[in-house]
Amino acid sequence: MKTSEPVPLSVGILIIGSLLWDERRQSWRKARLNMGAMDTVTAPIRYGRLSSSRGDTYTMVFSRLCKTGQAKLVHCSHSVSTAENLIAEAEHLWKAEQSGAKAHRIASEWGCVALLGHPKRKPPEILLNAWAKRVAQEPDYGNVSQMADEGELISPEGMLRIDWPRCVAGGAPVDLDLLLVTANDPTLTGTPPSYATVETIVNAWNSAAQEHAEYFWKNIDHGITTFQDDEIRAGLRPRQQERA
Repeated sequence: MKTSEPVPLSVGILIIGSLLWDERRQSWRKARLNMGAMDTVTAPIRYGRLSSSRGDTYTMVFSRLCKTGQAKLVHCSHSVSTAENLIAEAEHLWKAEQSGAKAHRIASEWGCVALLGHPKRKPPEILLNAWAKRVAQEPDYGNVSQMADEGELISPEGMLRIDWPRCVAGGAPVDLDLLLVTANDPTLTGTPPSYATVETIVNAWNSAAQEHAEYFWKNIDHGITTFQDDEIRAGLRPRQQERA
């Protein structure tokens, strides 16, 4: 095979929240994902972004030093063998994340699409270079904070700096070449800046319309979990649909 020929790559989407279950994302899931090829995997995640679109309650973020939780990994249904294919997949992902986004965007001031590569497989250099060039052209790219001791979550080249996920069942590394993921900017407060406490997170849900706590419950329903869940559940009002 000539080195200039496209190289088929196995690509998936690492999902840590409502992209998996929100009905507004159903058309994207149907068009772009193979929902029959889904694994539960490890990921360093927590509730950490105060979201105005969810009643000023908290949504999921990556946190490099937090205890590992469980996310979902879904295979892309379209083939990816060129940088153009990869970028198109990222653009579809961002459109699902932010339905009102302009076409061909992969970021806003509150988050972006990042790339994660298998540590023992080297994607074609031409693809990684094209990805880095693409993110450099994106306004607001990489605006995703971390606490001072966590380091940088997203590199200037658009690479997500977390450990490669492992399948919860069996512990094997995910058998894909590349992962795309949306990373949101957490809401850090105080001096030094830090994540919201579980008490703050619970109070936000308990103070908001009960429908907003469904973000937490539906994550639980679909196997997306964090190290905070037991404490959150203990303080949260009973789920509306579970009341007798």
